[in-house]
Amino acid sequence: MFQATRQRLALWYTLVTAVLLLLFASGFYLYVRSTLVERIDDTLNHVVEVVQRSLIVEPVESGLAEVNSLVQVNLEASFPSHAEAVEDDHIDLEWFSPAGDLLWSTFSAPLNIPLHPSDGETVYGELVNSGDRERDEQLIPLSFALRQVTREVRVDQHTLGYLRVSHPWFEVTKPSRQLIRDLSLGTALMVGAVAAIGWFLSGLAIAPGKESYQQLKQFTADASHELRNPIAV
Repeated sequence: MFQATRQRLALWYTLVTAVLLLLFASGFYLYVRSTLVERIDDTLNHVVEVVQRSLIVEPVESGLAEVNSLVQVNLEASFPSHAEAVEDDHIDLEWFSPAGDLLWSTFSAPLNIPLHPSDGETVYGELVNSGDRERDEQLIPLSFALRQVTREVRVDQHTLGYLRVSHPWFEVTKPSRQLIRDLSLGTALMVGAVAAIGWFLSGLAIAPGKESYQQLKQFTADASHELRNPIAV
């Protein structure tokens, strides 16, 4: 009887603590993940602001001007030639025309990701084959995830184009997975420790009752013995 009671008490100690630890771990994970996403979005928005200020805008040649188009971005001056980044956590830029056509990019090939303005979104895509077989053989045909900010650039109510800034999403997923592993291991160890402590505490909790029960049992045995063998007067 007391063994079953002790087991139930230890189980309740463990379950309550496990629920509290799970709530804490979930809240901590969500906080860290949202902080990582917010940090990347702040970086991307800062890059957008810097690039917008550095754009070289010039009048459009009359023979090439579109209807209601007065100025355009000088791509060569605004986006100098660049070497392909070798760092995994580099930031990539793309410039699109007002019609949504890709005009300039730091990617080795276009992305199959539709263009639409956003203040921060996670997208999944892959590089698109360019038709150049030798160049395409150098591309790694793997899907990847990006965190992107897309901003419409306007001057005097005239759309110059769209600037899209991308950052690898693994900067969030990699530390998030590591955090999940650490939290899982820590939670498991804590639950194991609480189970052991709960077993010890439940033993202390039922000790007085167990002692009283033993005393009552002994008293009952003594009384029964006296009833069977009354004391001679």
